[in-house]
Amino acid sequence: MTDAPHPPVSDDDEMSPEEEARLMRRYHLGAVVEASANMESVLRAIFSSLVGSPRANIVAAGQSVSWLADNALAIIDANDEVRAPSLGDPENVARFRAAIASCRDLNAKRNRLIHGAWVDGLPDGRPGLSLLRSKWRQPWPSAEEVRLQDIEGLADDLAAAVSQLVTASFEVEGIIAGT
Repeated sequence: MTDAPHPPVSDDDEMSPEEEARLMRRYHLGAVVEASANMESVLRAIFSSLVGSPRANIVAAGQSVSWLADNALAIIDANDEVRAPSLGDPENVARFRAAIASCRDLNAKRNRLIHGAWVDGLPDGRPGLSLLRSKWRQPWPSAEEVRLQDIEGLADDLAAAVSQLVTASFEVEGIIAGT
């Protein structure tokens, strides 16, 4: 897997601060991955409900979170224009739409953390951890400081966004439990 040492197996084994930080980073990155997987599953079900066809699951299968969110938002935005059944109270629909958009935005943050390369040292030379990531059509990767609290906060934000999305889906007609 990696050259990272495994955590101590007994209380007699000591863990260096660097090893403990690496272990905690991986723990919180795991929480980000778990929460984002839940979000993807919920968005897939919502997209399929919005399409309203038993074949929608086939279209949704394997699609990215950004694709699911963008297409769910497009369906919501065009719903009245295409004379589809009403999604209900406009305030509830607005909350539902905002919850989907929030998930899409948090997924972009998740992608930066999960797909970036972790390196020792901050861009200004101080000790710490940086995340290197490439940017589209840029010749060099950019480095940014990422603190453990940032990773933990994103995991919490993702879990909260999924909860808000599920709650909002109950308030909209024809989506999951909102029928």
